[in-house]
Amino acid sequence: MRRSGFMLAFVALLCLVGCQEQSPVELTLDQSTAALEVKVLPAIDSTLIVDASVDTSGVMQWEEQLYPATFLVNGVKTELGGSRSAFSYSRVLLNDKRNPIRELGKVIGYLGLDVGTAKVNTVDLRKTFRPYRTWSSFSPNFNAGSAYTLVDQDNHSIPNFAYAASQRYRFVADGRGSVSPFELAITSPEEITVLEPKAGSVVFRGDNLQVRWSGRSGDSFRVLISSFDARSNVPVKPLLQVEVKEGSNSIVLPSKVLRSLQANSDGRYLFSFISMNRSVASVPGYSGQVLVQAASIHNIQLWVK
Repeated sequence: MRRSGFMLAFVALLCLVGCQEQSPVELTLDQSTAALEVKVLPAIDSTLIVDASVDTSGVMQWEEQLYPATFLVNGVKTELGGSRSAFSYSRVLLNDKRNPIRELGKVIGYLGLDVGTAKVNTVDLRKTFRPYRTWSSFSPNFNAGSAYTLVDQDNHSIPNFAYAASQRYRFVADGRGSVSPFELAITSPEEITVLEPKAGSVVFRGDNLQVRWSGRSGDSFRVLISSFDARSNVPVKPLLQVEVKEGSNSIVLPSKVLRSLQANSDGRYLFSFISMNRSVASVPGYSGQVLVQAASIHNIQLWVK
């Protein structure tokens, strides 16, 4: 797993219109598991520009399409069995739908807007020029516009910036062009830690999977099950989405859910447990809706046999 740049992280989910795939398909579960809403996700479009992978952003493809602007602050832990990483991540991205990016006649993304200086609380978010990055290719010399990001990693801390529970995070920017100065805020949920199963464990398709975690859940809690390919530009491809509707700190994933997973070459899957608080807002001078999110994410790799 890469520890810099996109770290199983600074890549992926399709913040862009252009994918004409069918809607996710819901699995019908027994009444005893009615607290879970399970969806089989459509395949990602590998030609679209991606920004942050779902294991870091917690944002699904359809949400990126619905909300062209995303303001995020996340605490992320990832365990791949033999390795661990932890970091805090923040992003301000406003896609300009008036300026599509086309390749071979297809819209593959939109230019990110420059909104001047941006901060999360008192810390400057670094303005970067987004490269063209897809699941299968990387073109660093092509500019997809501006984004604002910040990463506080285990071995590279940033003063006054780290994900913390029950903290109010303010996204502030000077504004530029048609976008006026703005300030939006969100309060973070508690940090979650998956207690069972342990990263690197082998689970069996024919058995129910008991899951337990510590930390009080936020306004919503989801589990994403993704295929994992460390050699790819975008190593995580979401396959299943499980929304936890009820329950406190534990669920049982029915064997039917595991059996519905697409087979892959070695049986490795990434399970992302995402607890989040969210709101939908607007920014003066920007025509699209803004998704504002604070989330605690714990990713663990499991072998599904």
